[in-house]
Amino acid sequence: MNHFLKTGRKKRRVLIVDDEMINRQLLEAILSFDYDVTTASSGMEAMDALRADPDAFSLILLDIIMPKMSGFDVIEACKADNKLKNIPIIVMTSEKSTEVRSIRKGAADFISKPYRMPEVIIARCERIIEQSEERKLIRSIETDAVTGLYIKLFFDAYVKQLAGDIKGFMDAVVVKITGADGKDHDEILKKVASLTEENLIGSKGIACRAGDDVLYGYCIHKADYTGIVSEIARELGDSVAIRVGICEKTDAGIDIDIWYQKANEACDQAPENGVVTVACSA
Repeated sequence: MNHFLKTGRKKRRVLIVDDEMINRQLLEAILSFDYDVTTASSGMEAMDALRADPDAFSLILLDIIMPKMSGFDVIEACKADNKLKNIPIIVMTSEKSTEVRSIRKGAADFISKPYRMPEVIIARCERIIEQSEERKLIRSIETDAVTGLYIKLFFDAYVKQLAGDIKGFMDAVVVKITGADGKDHDEILKKVASLTEENLIGSKGIACRAGDDVLYGYCIHKADYTGIVSEIARELGDSVAIRVGICEKTDAGIDIDIWYQKANEACDQAPENGVVTVACSA
């Protein structure tokens, strides 16, 4: 029976990566009833397929021991690519040490070779895909469609949670954008958000879209933001400008609305492509 008519949903697409043809054929035979299967005989071929259509794949089944580009290399390449990092990876291996190393690098699960129990493989694939789709649904609710940053409601909740857990000083950041009007508005906003998240906020902070052209951030305290703001401005070019306000060394005993009120006031005093910093307790 047609899969869509039976299940009411389109088949998920799975990428099988293995340099051994017999392994590719065996896994394809196991999975092809439930999934739309694509195969790759090398790590390079797999990366080409993934980069050609990043949104097409729901799961990667990945052999580790392959020539030229190993499975470990594929995991690292996927996790370093924003368009691929959320595709779950199940590693196929016969070595216990490889299983542990793969999980540490970001694999979601592993399947032991040889493939003696097809029902276990199907069940694991189904579970990992379902978990991935649940996380994707949560991200779609929590994040702004244009920038990919949190919406303010969830940002506020996460900041309150982080404020009580993080050791060391943290800063509240406000970024206001000017010159983003016109047909390219969303692309400009997306670029500013990406640069802000990567360069200003960093991997240990979080950011949100707080208004049409306003971003908020919460990040580890920095002694000087001037160079970072100048670098973002250089990347944006002359047609767009940002102003940045910092409420530094935030106090968890003070309401976060006060932090961002102070950061907003500092931002309004900042020159184009400049930054003004104020103390949380001032």
